[in-house]
Amino acid sequence: MTFVKWMTAAATVTTTLLVAGSAFALSCVRPSIEGSFQQWSDAPERYYIVSGTLTPVAPLPPVPSVSDASRGPVDTTNLRGVYQIRGEVVYAQQTVPIDHTIWVRVGCAGPWCGRFPGAGTSGIMALKQLPDQTLELYSGACPGDIFSDPDGSVQARVQQCLTTGCTVPTR
Repeated sequence: MTFVKWMTAAATVTTTLLVAGSAFALSCVRPSIEGSFQQWSDAPERYYIVSGTLTPVAPLPPVPSVSDASRGPVDTTNLRGVYQIRGEVVYAQQTVPIDHTIWVRVGCAGPWCGRFPGAGTSGIMALKQLPDQTLELYSGACPGDIFSDPDGSVQARVQQCLTTGCTVPTR
């Protein structure tokens, strides 16, 4: 094999591996409320599980595109928006109303970034209590941060997890 053919073949293989690697880099596990609940429970920070509706209350910063993020690491420190959450905090045997201003932070995984929720997005979500006592919802590149709950069944599963525990479904 001549040097030019070898270089062409090597470039083709390298490109294929890079594209395949990128495709596998963000292989999100199908989310379940039980799996997310377990992550929230195991975290060292305090989380409040909320059934509510989100509304942005200030202009949102731009989220990097795949081409922007593929140029190098994305600093998500300032990739936060201010939202109003209205709904209820879910406890094992009760709920408590919430109408509060929170942060929504968008995270990136390689060149893929989460998105800011649209106005009126609702469902079950977990708000992390930050050291300054503010609350933050994380919106990552993979789903599993907000669970739609039109019939209340997701909230019922969360309350079951809070009272008797829950098992994360196997894949």
